[in-house]
Amino acid sequence: MITITHIIGRLCYGGAEKLLLDICRKIDKERFSVEVLVLQDDNQLANQFEEAEIKVTYFHKRGKFDFNLVKRVAQHLTRTKPDIVHTHLFAADFYGERAARLAGVKRLISTKHDILSEGFWRDYFGRRARRAFDRVIAISKATKEFLIEREGLFYKKVDVIYNGIDMQRFFDASVNILPRDGIVIGSVGRLSKEKGHKHLIRACRFLKNQDWRLILVGDGPMKRELMGLTEYLGLENQVKFVGAVDDVRPYLKEMDVFVLPSVSEGLSLVILEAAAAGKIVVATNVGGVPEIIHDKEDGLLFRPKNIEQLVAHLNWIDDHRDAAVKMAKRLQASVMEKFDINKTIEQYESLYERIV
Repeated sequence: MITITHIIGRLCYGGAEKLLLDICRKIDKERFSVEVLVLQDDNQLANQFEEAEIKVTYFHKRGKFDFNLVKRVAQHLTRTKPDIVHTHLFAADFYGERAARLAGVKRLISTKHDILSEGFWRDYFGRRARRAFDRVIAISKATKEFLIEREGLFYKKVDVIYNGIDMQRFFDASVNILPRDGIVIGSVGRLSKEKGHKHLIRACRFLKNQDWRLILVGDGPMKRELMGLTEYLGLENQVKFVGAVDDVRPYLKEMDVFVLPSVSEGLSLVILEAAAAGKIVVATNVGGVPEIIHDKEDGLLFRPKNIEQLVAHLNWIDDHRDAAVKMAKRLQASVMEKFDINKTIEQYESLYERIV
């Protein structure tokens, strides 16, 4: 039995947190024992980890800099003696690496979930921490290139394991896209600056077909500003802010077109979910997104912040509905083949066994 301790900052509604939940749910329990250490408060997904009977320990980080946190986590690791410590995101990389070394853990892995700059000092300390790990997992080829070229990691230290989703939960064989004259556009994600929602809102007002609705699922620091922008543009009757939800599937079902307007992405889980649900996908050409979508074959790509190009894509979909539906079906088939969570789990299991 191989024992693995995952460390993460929070259990919030994000791609890294959802991937961790799936790994812990689906990993072979006869070969692996897993535990999750959560460093901070504000854990919206805590109930889902509890319902899955995953062992979780909370450390309630105190303030912006809690250097005693390293000691507390190290004491826990000294007692539990895991074979592998596996960290996710900056806080876990920074505190987890130090705690694991202090506790004498011999095998350290980090998964790099994005290629977003978090500011000079966080980038600097995150980069230093990752250089101390035995392996770093990139969630896309673009992320691997970033780790090698921008962070200076030795290429043999970096493995690519694509994110995956639970296809049984999201696949919809009977999806009915664009059944009416109007068009329902949607996006799912944290309402933060790098997700680019303001560009999507601005684009919608220029659509030729004025019978449109926009559904935004998620919460975050930009919510008030985005709602203010919506009111300023006079679009409050057409834009719906749903907030954070446990299950995005009912909202995906309402959408005809899914738009990912992000300025930066590693490999978007929400694109995979929307594609599996049979939606037409329009997304920015950033990070690992082109590894999912082949432009004009199974989806449409546009440059970040380029409202004119986004408007042109949405108008094309409205004018060429049959072609757009065929495009969505091709993407659904491609995602089903390449990005099943079971393949992701198998690759992590193989990596854990090789390292031990």
